[in-house]
Amino acid sequence: MFRNLIIFLSIFLSGISLNSGWCGEAIRLESQLDRDTAAVGDTIQYRLTVTAPKASVVTFPEYSDDRIGDFEISRNGVNELEGDGEMVVERWYLLQGFETGEFTLPGAEVTVRVGEEAEILKSPALEITIESVLESSEGDQDIRPIKPPVSLPVSYIWLFYLIGGLIILIAVMLFLVKKVFRRREKIIPIAPPRPAHEIAYEQLERIKGEDLPAQGKIKEYYSRVSDASRRYLENRFGLRAPERTTEEFLYDMASTDFLTVPQQDLVSEFLNECDLVKFARYGPTENEIERVYRAAVKLVDETRKDREESKQ
Repeated sequence: MFRNLIIFLSIFLSGISLNSGWCGEAIRLESQLDRDTAAVGDTIQYRLTVTAPKASVVTFPEYSDDRIGDFEISRNGVNELEGDGEMVVERWYLLQGFETGEFTLPGAEVTVRVGEEAEILKSPALEITIESVLESSEGDQDIRPIKPPVSLPVSYIWLFYLIGGLIILIAVMLFLVKKVFRRREKIIPIAPPRPAHEIAYEQLERIKGEDLPAQGKIKEYYSRVSDASRRYLENRFGLRAPERTTEEFLYDMASTDFLTVPQQDLVSEFLNECDLVKFARYGPTENEIERVYRAAVKLVDETRKDREESKQ
């Protein structure tokens, strides 16, 4: 009689353990939803938690079509924690339902292998209700009347910025006007251009003072005397002398009546002598060096006045 009682209690307790998810003393399976009511498209968390001895191998079900029943799996993952003598493995799924109504989430089969022995645990099916997004928790529609516009506090700070900007603009304009008038008051009349012969005398005097022949710079001396004379003719008569060859310049000069025939001969002889030293490497004597300088001064002396003035 006592023996039969012990056997009955063992079978009864085993049945209770199996119905509540227990398999053995240290193995159990728990399933849980974070809510039993959700709106269309809401994310629902579904967790399968296995507690088993250490070194156990837990195999969760695989859903190849990314669906569990009527729900789509958007994400899933595994968490694992080890304690004293046991381990806790959790597999979580984020589910979404896109149809309204009451649905049953099917139970899951999880295999736990301890050494060579394997146990299959089954979780119960779970009920969940999917509501329309237009339904509130009380069953009323979530469409509310439009709220009246909110009156904003009036700010006049922009007016201060506007006044400040106008003050700065007026100050800048006054400063510019004052500066322009002051500049007009300080304008100095432009001095009339210096006469061409004064500039030529000054350049020739400077060349003579440098005494280039004594330094062996005879070619430079002739070149500078020639340039000074050419620029004088350009400033005096408007003849483009510096940038032209001697032949071109003499041809242009002969077609004008600025110079008399003797003056033209003087210019021709003077420029040809300068070219002879500059380009033909002719070595002039001291008398020739002095003569070319006097010829340049004579050219300026004889042409500094107009013909009408010289006749008077």
